[in-house]
Amino acid sequence: MRTLSILSSLAISFTLMAQSADEAMIAGLTALKKEDHKTAQTEFDKVVVEEPTNSKAWYYRAVTKLSQGDNAGALQDLDQLLAMEPADVHGLIRRAEVNRAMGKSTVAKHDLYRVIGLHPNGPATEHALFELGRMAMEENDLPAALSHYDRLVNIASYNAMAWCDRGIALSVVRDDDRAIADLEKAVEMDPTLDKAYAALAVIYFRQDRKQDGCYALQQAHDLGDRSVEELMMLHCDR
Repeated sequence: MRTLSILSSLAISFTLMAQSADEAMIAGLTALKKEDHKTAQTEFDKVVVEEPTNSKAWYYRAVTKLSQGDNAGALQDLDQLLAMEPADVHGLIRRAEVNRAMGKSTVAKHDLYRVIGLHPNGPATEHALFELGRMAMEENDLPAALSHYDRLVNIASYNAMAWCDRGIALSVVRDDDRAIADLEKAVEMDPTLDKAYAALAVIYFRQDRKQDGCYALQQAHDLGDRSVEELMMLHCDR
């Protein structure tokens, strides 16, 4: 009877712990949704103590730390998550984000390529290709950038920003006809894409198409891009 009593007590204890962890997880997600990151972290702290193998808790605690500027803490949590779940693409993408913020671009790229290797397409792969393309642009590695954007457009032809980013890369290498085609397709798909209008304006002015360039700048400005005002004064206020 005593053995049964001990077992019953253990069962009740485990049940209460599970309930407590579940409640803390829900409270943490609720706080995270409200952008109350300190409260969210406190709740996720409880979960990782009570359920140290709960990979979601490690992930969301990393997100809260990242939102509070604690890159080192976020990296520790993501390392723990990926030690348990090496194929967690969300964890890989977040860790790449943290490493990039910490200036470790090579390490970040490794995780992004890992995402692509795990899934030939899908939202996570699209995200990884966007990031790889933008990193290549920042490093002035235009062949790599175009390679990433070509693949991105191939698997996400419905994504206006994919066409926009490839159009910008093509503009940088002075492949203007293809750049215009991509950028025009981007604004056709998403007429609110001020970034694409601004990029189109640069090419139009390069081709001495002042009217088209000024129209594109005006569109970008009307959509909220105040950075084009100097170009408008230089090219259009005459």
